[in-house]
Amino acid sequence: MSCTPFTIRPMTEADIPHLSEIRPGFVSPTVLAVERFGSGLEVGWRLVERPLPQPYDKGHRYDFDEREQENIRQRFRQGDGLHLVVEYGGRIAGLLDMVPQEWNHTVFIWNIMLDTAIRGQGVGRALFQQGVDWARRLGYRALVLETQTNNGPACKFYAAMGCRLEGIREMLYTNQDIERNEVAIFWTYDLQED
Repeated sequence: MSCTPFTIRPMTEADIPHLSEIRPGFVSPTVLAVERFGSGLEVGWRLVERPLPQPYDKGHRYDFDEREQENIRQRFRQGDGLHLVVEYGGRIAGLLDMVPQEWNHTVFIWNIMLDTAIRGQGVGRALFQQGVDWARRLGYRALVLETQTNNGPACKFYAAMGCRLEGIREMLYTNQDIERNEVAIFWTYDLQED
């Protein structure tokens, strides 16, 4: 089986309106259920992977609308981050969008997205590794990123890349995040380890 070649290159401002060409949907048969125990200062959480009665289908609901494009444009114009796109089949099919957080000497990954057509070909690994190499070369101590408990494929990808779960926010999106199975979880990648 032959694969259509892909190219990873620096993003230009002219690419931003074309980010909507990326189809980053996913289907997850499991969720990382948040189990909270204890109270007060002796509270804890645990994530347990559980099958869903019906797979969660994100479909193509991630929208690079004008607001999101403007957010990316502002980060791009700062000039201090790493912004890469993946070209595949004559269109934009992937994005890495990350910027330094100088106050704590880390780099925050805002977006690492791949079109469903190019998954499983090592493109995500290549994007992630370019981000690691760039941040390590500049002397940052860690990469930080956020995903959701209902995005099992992304969670498994970050774990496979060597990221470590660092924390959760139960109400980042709504006051019903736990009931909706969409709790924000934060990952780190230690750039100072070999």
